[in-house]
Amino acid sequence: MTHRYLLTIDQGTSSVKTALWDESGRTLAEATQAYKLDRPEPVWAEIDANVWWAAICATVKQVVAQSGIDPHDVAGISVDGIGWTLVPVDRNIEPLYPAMIWLDRRAEQETQWLKHLSEADQLIGLAANPIDPAYITPKLLWLKNHRPDVFDRTYKFLTSSGFIVARMTGEFTCDYTQAYGYHFFDMRRARWDEWAAELIGIPLEKMPRLAECTDIAGPLLEVAANQLGLPAGIPVLVGCLDAAVGALGAGVTRLGHTNEQGGQAGGMAISLDRVVVEPQLIFSHHVLPNQYLLQGGTVGGGSLGWFRDVLGTHEPFEAFSAQVAQTAPGAHGVIYVPYMAGERTPLWNTNARGVFFGLSYSTTRGDLLRAIMEGCAFAVYDNIRIAEASGATIGECLGSGGATHSAVWCQIKADVYNRPFVVARRADGGEGGHSLGLFAMTARAVGLCDDIGACVERLLPNRQVFEPSAARHALYKDLFGVYMSVSRKLLPDFDRLASIQLA
Repeated sequence: MTHRYLLTIDQGTSSVKTALWDESGRTLAEATQAYKLDRPEPVWAEIDANVWWAAICATVKQVVAQSGIDPHDVAGISVDGIGWTLVPVDRNIEPLYPAMIWLDRRAEQETQWLKHLSEADQLIGLAANPIDPAYITPKLLWLKNHRPDVFDRTYKFLTSSGFIVARMTGEFTCDYTQAYGYHFFDMRRARWDEWAAELIGIPLEKMPRLAECTDIAGPLLEVAANQLGLPAGIPVLVGCLDAAVGALGAGVTRLGHTNEQGGQAGGMAISLDRVVVEPQLIFSHHVLPNQYLLQGGTVGGGSLGWFRDVLGTHEPFEAFSAQVAQTAPGAHGVIYVPYMAGERTPLWNTNARGVFFGLSYSTTRGDLLRAIMEGCAFAVYDNIRIAEASGATIGECLGSGGATHSAVWCQIKADVYNRPFVVARRADGGEGGHSLGLFAMTARAVGLCDDIGACVERLLPNRQVFEPSAARHALYKDLFGVYMSVSRKLLPDFDRLASIQLA
């Protein structure tokens, strides 16, 4: 009997996770390799893209060795990558400059230039996204202004996943989910826009071809195959944005499904069937056909880790949840504003910072921990309310990320959002997430399943539902009003604080 296995590669901000699956959707082996970002300047965040490739080669070899399979039985490979990342390469797919990732905000001047264009609103309407230093467009202009030698020598400007796929296949592609980083991408027509590219000053001949994420980019080349420890010729998908396939892997398979992400980079993603232009939020194609994602992105998810490292006793996170469960909703009047690294949506503010508001001598450790959980939920609810005001309809709210392991945090979210909060898990109790979404995409591309959404739903049979409490939501609605007032009133003071030269 011939076996058919699938390889999925999840390229994240701080690590790559590779998984090997059998055709039924069972994980046979997983391997993770971490790497560090380079921060040569305060607001820079970059990495040599070859570091990603080395980590991928190492983890692919590990999962093949762990599983004991014949690598000739691998039937397909798929990759996701972080968004808003610029990788300029030459014809040989060698990086010409460190990859500027989504955390990099060096292109502030270029952002202001774009915002002051008389056609700025047209660019926002075309791409259905705001203009911010995190996006790829300002980074392209920064490279053009500050490293014109690199800009001119670049053969193609690639995304993170596009770079990896190019290394594997020799094909230069950008899938529709990753194209949201460019303000000369026509979100409605799914094509590069010549007028916008000329206005911004980007030669379209330096851009890769656009494609569906489930298209086959090409077969695995012999050079790459040798580095990965695989045979040449394996079909490689075009790949996609990590947030989009993560939403799929959490169960966002139908219109209205909403993924609430409870990780270091938190937020939400709502599946829609039309383009919505809401400059306070983020918009992209979904990995599923005829679906889009209206997204919010927050940065407060690492607050509990910060608390443990700085103010705690290095307890496990489970101990934090137990303490929060003993503390009344509302944290005895303590409100936490979780802007620990600025804030993405809806503020788009680099200078915003974290705040505990309402401290007193009676404040307990449990109050602080509960305030953190509630504050992170308030940050997402801020985005949800804006999405609903823009016409989005939220159906089922599906949680993902490390926060879903805390029942008390899941209940807080159900109460704050005032809707059932669902955690869908695999039959073995494991999470869905990026790798599962990639498996479903790859299975469809190589003919192992007929429908991506149905495949995901089959692989997530277990559902834990946290029902909202009307009384607790009423309390949280009042506290959210205070949260909104505090967070907005402090914005000028955050700017003043940032302007002060501190040691």
